[in-house]
Amino acid sequence: MEREPDLPDPSSPFIDRLDADDAFHREAAAESLGSLGSPRAARPLAGLLLRELRSVERTGVLAHTTVVRAVTVAIRRIGAIEALYALVRALCALSRARRVDEDLVKEIVESLAEVGGPAAVREAADRVVKSVREGGETAPGLEAVGSILLERLGFCGDAGIATLRRVAQAGPSPLKPMARRALTLI
Repeated sequence: MEREPDLPDPSSPFIDRLDADDAFHREAAAESLGSLGSPRAARPLAGLLLRELRSVERTGVLAHTTVVRAVTVAIRRIGAIEALYALVRALCALSRARRVDEDLVKEIVESLAEVGGPAAVREAADRVVKSVREGGETAPGLEAVGSILLERLGFCGDAGIATLRRVAQAGPSPLKPMARRALTLI
């Protein structure tokens, strides 16, 4: 019986476009990869997310929110566990941003929860707290990121509640009242 030649991977052209100079093309490529659901795209998508975060580090503002949103959705659709680190880094970076799109933060937190489960949300909370301590408690985007992340911790079982208690007692001062409020809602 004659074997058919291997078909080319349909995700390859879109993976190549993740490096495009134009944000529109990067966004479209990420959306396409999410639709295809190719696990091969996980690492390139994580790499794009980390590159997009550089604008926050340089200017304090996320330059291409739509690209980050498309990447986040693609990571969730693929179920890309390999990209969880990039999502956590995104929350840390956004906590230091001057302006934060709260819908984007919710999208990132939900992607973390869906792909990595409660442990990923707890890890993100711990990393955000650590990054705030290292960078100073005056992180401009901390309130938006912190309130969404801490609220989600309330749905993470006993370990999430333990993390909330820890933040309420010894976390950065802007997060303490948010953690206390989240604990009262449980």
